[in-house]
Amino acid sequence: MSTTPAAAERVVEIAGTTPRPGRRRRPVRRGSVLAQVGAVAWSVLCVVPFVLIVLLAFKSNADIYSKPLSVVGVDWNPANFADAWAGPPGGQGFASFLVNSFVVAVVALVVALAVGSATAYFATIAAPRVGRWVIRAHLVATVMPIIMLLIPYYSGFSALGLLSNPAALGVVYAALCLPTATLILHSFYLGFPPELRDAAAVDGLGPIATYWRIVLPLSRGPIVAVGMINGFFIWGETQVAIVLLQDPESRTIPVGLLGFQGQFSTNTGGIFAGVAIATIPVVVLYLVFHRSISKGIALGGVFR
Repeated sequence: MSTTPAAAERVVEIAGTTPRPGRRRRPVRRGSVLAQVGAVAWSVLCVVPFVLIVLLAFKSNADIYSKPLSVVGVDWNPANFADAWAGPPGGQGFASFLVNSFVVAVVALVVALAVGSATAYFATIAAPRVGRWVIRAHLVATVMPIIMLLIPYYSGFSALGLLSNPAALGVVYAALCLPTATLILHSFYLGFPPELRDAAAVDGLGPIATYWRIVLPLSRGPIVAVGMINGFFIWGETQVAIVLLQDPESRTIPVGLLGFQGQFSTNTGGIFAGVAIATIPVVVLYLVFHRSISKGIALGGVFR
C-alpha cells in the first residue's frame, strides 16, 4: 500500500513529531515556573544539611570552627569516622548504639502501627459519635509538649525498674507516635471502598477478620509512609532517651554521641562523623520505600 507525500506529512503532523505551520506556542504560566523554582529551592534546603554534615565529618576540630564551609586549605581528618565508631572515651562503641536504636525503633513502630491502624479503622466503622471522640482524643494528644511527660515517665520507669531498657523506651515512643499514626491512617480508611467490606460480610467474615484479611493488606502504602515518618522522629529523638537511658550500654545513637562532648574538650568531628553514619540507614530505607511513602502520604495525608 503506497502513501502519498502529502498523506505522510499529514500523519506526521497529527502524530505531533513536527509542529504545524503557524501554530502558536503555548505560553508558559508564571505559576508553574514559580512552582518549579520553589520545588528546586526546597530540594536544595533539604539536601544542604546532609552535605554539610558529611563535609564537617571529614574536617579537624579547628577547621570546623574556623573554616566550616571551605573545601580548600583545610586539614582533612578521616579518622573522625574511626573515632565515632569506637565511641566516646569510657563509653560504648557505635555498634552498641546502633543496636539499641534498632531495638527502640522496631518496638516503637510495631506497636504504634499495629495499635494505630486498628484504632483508625475501627473508628471509621464505629458509631459516628464514638469515632469522633476517639479522633478528637488523638488530636489533642498531638499538641501535648513532650517535656511535660518527662518527670512522669522517669518516675514510672524508676518505680518499675525499667530505666536503661531500650525495649521499654520503644513502648514510650510508640505512645508518642500513636496519635499521628491514627490520624493519618484514619483519613485513609475514610475513603476505603465500603463495597469490599460488604463483600467480605457476604462471605461470612466478621469485622476483625475483614480488617486482618482484606483491609490491612490493602493499607500497605499508608502504613509504610506513617512508619517512615514516625521512624525519622524515633531515630533522632534525644529529649526522652537522655532521661530514661541512664547506663552507657543502653544508649541510642543520639544520646551516645553526646559522650563526645566533655567538660573541657569536645570531639566535634567525631560527633559529625557519627551523625553521618547514623543517617545511612535512614537514607537507605527512604530510597527503598520512597514510592510507598509518596503514595501513602497522597492517600492518607488529607484529614476529613
